[in-house]
Amino acid sequence: MVTPPDAHDDEHNPLTTKDGWRQFVDDAPACPPMLSLRAFKALAEEKRLAYNEPRLDYHSRLVIVATPTVRNVFTTGRRLVLLNRHQISGRRGLIVTGQAGTGKTTAIAQLGRHHELLVRKRLGPAAAGRLPVVYVTVPPRATPKMLAIEFARFLGLPVVRQETQTSITNAVCDLLIKMRVELALVDEIHNLNLATQAGAEATDQLKYLSERIPATFVLAGINVAASGLFSGVRGQQIAGRYTVTDTEPFAYGTTAQRQS
Repeated sequence: MVTPPDAHDDEHNPLTTKDGWRQFVDDAPACPPMLSLRAFKALAEEKRLAYNEPRLDYHSRLVIVATPTVRNVFTTGRRLVLLNRHQISGRRGLIVTGQAGTGKTTAIAQLGRHHELLVRKRLGPAAAGRLPVVYVTVPPRATPKMLAIEFARFLGLPVVRQETQTSITNAVCDLLIKMRVELALVDEIHNLNLATQAGAEATDQLKYLSERIPATFVLAGINVAASGLFSGVRGQQIAGRYTVTDTEPFAYGTTAQRQS
């Protein structure tokens, strides 16, 4: 008889919260046992369902393949983290851009997960109480206050309607510094519209956060250059501080492309 695993907590914790990120980093499902074909056929229908369920759950957790994009983002991101470790200001960052569905979010999430695991391995028990990585997404039509609230939401900081942008930003920065954050992942940056005043101010807020928080910022979005993020004085400042990595759909025309 095969006993199904204990029911786990199905509470939804998105990646943009501290608890959700921790679940993502800690997730290492064990491979369920495999019966012989004869033993499997001998199972009654109810027991067969109980045997199949944990196997289906295990296989639904798709393996992340180390594609050239994932490897490039990981290598570049790790190098920037090391270079920025003792920088007081002017830290370099990474922008991951490309068409939709080309693995941007997957790549930066894997970068963050591997970095946090490396920090835990390097520091051992001393890593307790640290928050090496923070992951947020830029909401549509983002304003500076909305961007600060996204960081506060990840940290679990309570925010009241009357609270000002400055107070939220200060609380976020103070806590992230205290928790020794090293990597800040900001997804969906194509939602920053420099053509509007709110979008331009949100971009300034992101730049301010990258100055206040001693971490390497990694930004990801769809066709960032085409969205105008590198236009004008603000765009030139961003382009000058960030290394840009492009993601593309996998081609299959040449031998090298098929090998990749």
